[in-house]
Amino acid sequence: MGRRLSREELLPALKAWAYVSGYGGSLAESLPPALGWLRALWEEGYDALPLDLVHDLGTLLVEGRAFAFASSRDLADWPEEERGERLAYEDRVLGKWVLDPSVGDAHVAIAALSGELQPRALAHAIGLALGPASRQAELDAGNPAILRSSWREALALCASWPARHGAWEEPPVDEHWQAWALAIRAAIVGGLGDGKLFSPEDLWELAHLADLPNESSRLALRELHAATAAIGGVNPSVAMAVRRRAQEVAVDEEDASHYPAGGFDALSTRGRFENLVRSEVAYVDSGRDELGEIDLFDVRFAQGELLYYTRDESPLFDQRRRVTVIVERPLDQRHKHPELEAQTLVLVDAATLRLQADMVQVFGPSGAELHLRWRTSGKADAEAAEEEARLMAMTLADDLAHRRVTLATMTDWQEAPPRGLVVFAAHQEDPRAGARAWVRVGEPRWALDGESFAVGEPGGLRALLDALLLRLFA
Repeated sequence: MGRRLSREELLPALKAWAYVSGYGGSLAESLPPALGWLRALWEEGYDALPLDLVHDLGTLLVEGRAFAFASSRDLADWPEEERGERLAYEDRVLGKWVLDPSVGDAHVAIAALSGELQPRALAHAIGLALGPASRQAELDAGNPAILRSSWREALALCASWPARHGAWEEPPVDEHWQAWALAIRAAIVGGLGDGKLFSPEDLWELAHLADLPNESSRLALRELHAATAAIGGVNPSVAMAVRRRAQEVAVDEEDASHYPAGGFDALSTRGRFENLVRSEVAYVDSGRDELGEIDLFDVRFAQGELLYYTRDESPLFDQRRRVTVIVERPLDQRHKHPELEAQTLVLVDAATLRLQADMVQVFGPSGAELHLRWRTSGKADAEAAEEEARLMAMTLADDLAHRRVTLATMTDWQEAPPRGLVVFAAHQEDPRAGARAWVRVGEPRWALDGESFAVGEPGGLRALLDALLLRLFA
C-alpha cells in the first residue's frame, strides 16, 4: 500500500480528481453527493478509491443511459495534450459501463429503493464494483478522519466547481497532481477485468439492501450466493432424463384411485374425426328444407362448431413434484473443513437452493415444490436453525410468496412432509427417517448411496445434485 494523504494534500487531491472527471453535467451539483459516497467508502476501508471514479460511476448509476459525457460539453475547452487521455477514458471506461447490462440492472435496483436508502446503496454499489481492484493495487490512500475534519472545505470546493472546463483562468492543478490522479485511475481500471461490472450476487444484494438487517447477514448471504453460483446449472442430459421419466410415471397420491387414468374427460370444438361426439351425427341431412341443398352437418363442420371428445391426460402426471429437504442438526454442520471453501452448513444450504432452481428448470415454476426443514435437538440447535431460516427466507422470498417453498423447524421425524425425503446429515443414516436419499456431509467427500463426491473440487456438488435428481425422479 502507498502512503496516506496528509491534511495539506487532501484538497489538492480532490481538485485533481474532480478535474479529470468524465461527467458532462453540472459538477457543482454532482460532486457534493459524490463526496458523501467517497467518505462512506473511505470509512468502510476502501480508502484507496479516488473521487473521479466514485463520482463518475455513482452518477452513472443515478442517471442511467441519460449520463452525459464531458466531451459533449467541454471538448473544445480541453487542452490539446489532455484530449487523447480524456477521450480514451470516455471510450474505454465510461462507454463500456454505459453499455454494461449489469450497470443498467444496478441503476434500476437502486432507483427502486427509498430516497433515504439510495445514498447508502450507491456507496455500497461503488464499493462492490471498484473496491476489490482498489485494494489489490498499491496506491496512495485517503484518511477518513482528515476528510471528516476538513468536510466543510472539501464540500465548498465541490459546490463551487465551474460550469465549464474552460472557465478556469489558470490550470486548477499542476501536472504532478494530474498525472498522480490519472495513474491511480489507470491502476484501478486495469484491475477490473473484461467481465460485467456487477455480478448476479451484487445485483441481488442491491435489490434487497433494505431487507438486510446488518453487515454480518449481508456477508453470510454473499457467501451463500457465491457457493450456489459455483455449483452451476443442471446437466442438460440429466434434466432431459428427469423430465422424460416424470412424464411416464404418475405422482404417487393417496387418492390416486379418484383420478381418471384414461378415456375421455371433456368436449372441444377441435379434435380428430374418430373422437366426434356421436350425437353430432343427428345433423346429417338436417336443415335441407331451410337451407336448400346445404347439409347442417357440413355447415357446423365448416364453422368449427362440431363437438369432439378430448382424451384424458391423467392429472397425476401434471401434479407438482414435491421434495422435502431436512438439514439434520444444523449446529453440528457449522464447521469448516480445511479442504473446503466454506462451512458445511453453507454448502448444504447452497445445494438446497440449487436443487430448488433445478426443479423449477426441469418441471417449471408451477411443477415443483420444496419443503425445507431444519431438525433440531436442543436450544442452541434451534437458534442456529432460526438464523439459517431467516437467511434462506430472504433468498427464497419470491418462491415463498408463490408457495413453491416452505420453511420450518422440527424436532421429530414424523413432522416432515412425506414427499421425496432428502436428508443432509453429518452422521450415519437414521432408519426412523424413512429417507429416500441420505447425504452424509461434513467431510471433503459427501456420500450418497455408497458413492462419494468430492464437493471441494469443481463440479463435485453438481455431480452430487445430478445423482440426487436422478434418484428422486428418474
